[in-house]
Amino acid sequence: MDLSLLHNLMGGDQRLVDRFVAIFNTQVPAQVAALPELCEAQDWEGLSTALHSLKTQFNYVGMHTLAEQIRSLEEQVDAGLTDGISLPVNHFVRDFRLS
Repeated sequence: MDLSLLHNLMGGDQRLVDRFVAIFNTQVPAQVAALPELCEAQDWEGLSTALHSLKTQFNYVGMHTLAEQIRSLEEQVDAGLTDGISLPVNHFVRDFRLS
C-alpha cells in the first residue's frame, strides 16, 4: 500500500488514515468476494457500482494495479460487454486473495 494520497486527502491526520485503512481491510475483502455473486445474478448495475467503489478505494491506498484491473472490468460492464465477464471477475477475486 502507498498511503501518500490518503495522507494528503486526510490533511496528514494519521488517525484518519489509520481509520480508513482499518475500514478498507475489513470491508474490501467482503466486497471483492461478492463480485462473482453479482455476475451470477446478472446484476450488472450492482456489479458496476461495486466495481466503481472498489476502484476508488484501491486508488486511495495506492493499489494502482488492482484499481486498473477493476477499471477495465467496470468499463466492460458499463459498455454492456457482460458475456463472459464472470471469468475475469473470478480471476480478479483469486488474484486479490493472493495479494
